[in-house]
Amino acid sequence: HATVPLVAIDEAREQVLADIVVNPPPCLFAEDELNLAACVHNLLFLAHPDAENWSLTSTARAKVIASAQAFAARPRSVNRRRVMARHALLHGFFHIGRRDVKLHWWTGSASFQGQEPPTRLLRWSDLRRVSREESRAGFRELFQGADVAAVVVALVRRSPLSQLLLAKNQGPHLHWEDAVFLLRDAELARAISYTSLRARDPFALTEAPARFAASFEQMLERTPSEADVRSVAAFLVHLNGLLAFQEIGVREKSPILATVLSANQRARGLASFFALPAALELVDPRLAAPPGLDSHEGFAYRYRVHRAQAAEYLGEGVIEGLAERLRRHLGGVLKSAPTPDGNAPAQSAS
Repeated sequence: HATVPLVAIDEAREQVLADIVVNPPPCLFAEDELNLAACVHNLLFLAHPDAENWSLTSTARAKVIASAQAFAARPRSVNRRRVMARHALLHGFFHIGRRDVKLHWWTGSASFQGQEPPTRLLRWSDLRRVSREESRAGFRELFQGADVAAVVVALVRRSPLSQLLLAKNQGPHLHWEDAVFLLRDAELARAISYTSLRARDPFALTEAPARFAASFEQMLERTPSEADVRSVAAFLVHLNGLLAFQEIGVREKSPILATVLSANQRARGLASFFALPAALELVDPRLAAPPGLDSHEGFAYRYRVHRAQAAEYLGEGVIEGLAERLRRHLGGVLKSAPTPDGNAPAQSAS
C-alpha cells in the first residue's frame, strides 16, 4: 500500500531513471523491491564491523547467507519496466563504502570503523598531540568471502542494467547472456554507451570497455547464440567508434591508445576491445565499423587511424586469434592477405 515513505522512495527512483531515459516509467515499491532490499540489508549486516562481536556463530552466519540468497532469487526479467525499476533500487549498490577513522595521541591510538570518534578523545588536541587519519573501505573490502560473493553475484544478475551502467565500479563479472537484450533497446543502449565513456583519464575512459570485452571473451568460450554474439560485437565496435569520434579534431595518432596500449600491464579485455574491429574485418566486414561511418569524412579518418594504431601495438597474432574465436560463432569467411603475385588466395568457409 502507498505510504509517505514509499512514495518518497519511488519518486527518488524515478529521478534516477530520468538521467537514463526521456520518459522514466513509474516505480511502485512492491514485493520484488522488498526482497532485493532485504538481501542488501543482510549483506550490510554481514559487513558491519560489530558483526563479529555479536556472537555470530557459523550456523547463524549460514542462516543469514541462506536468507540473503533466498531474497535475491527473484525471477530474471527482460521486461523493460522491471529491469529499470530494479536498477533504480540498486543503482547505489556498488558505491557502498565505509569511512574509517584512526586517532593517535601521545599515549596510544584507537580505530573507529564507520563511526565518529567520541568527542572526549578530541579534546585538548594540541596538548595531547592528537592526529586523525581517515580511510575508506570500498565495495570489495566490505563484501569479502566466497559465501558473500555468491550472494552479490545472485543479486546483481537480477539487475543487468546496473551492471552495464556501473561497469566502472568493479562489480561481479558480467554475463552477457543476461544483459544482451538491453543492447537491442536503442535508448538504453545509448545511455550505456555514453555512461561507459564518461571520463577524461585514458585509463578510466577505457575501463568499462575493457570489462565489457573481457566478459565478451568469456562469452565466446561458451555456446551463445549467433545473434547475441553479433549484438555484443556491434556494441563494442560502436564504443570503438565513439572513442575515435572524441578525437575527431586530432590529426596525429591517438593519445588515448598510445597511453593505454603502451602500459606495462594492460587491463584485462583491453587488447580484445581494440582488436575487435580488425578481427571482425576478417570474419564479417559488416560488423567491423559503425553504420554510417563513410558518410562523415573526419570520423572515417579518425576511425582508420585508431585501427591502424591498434594493429601496430597489438600485432597480427592477437587480431587473428580473436578472429578465429569469432569465426566459431559467426561462421564467417576468412579474408587472407594477397599472395606475392598480387592475386587474392582462394578462400574457404570455416
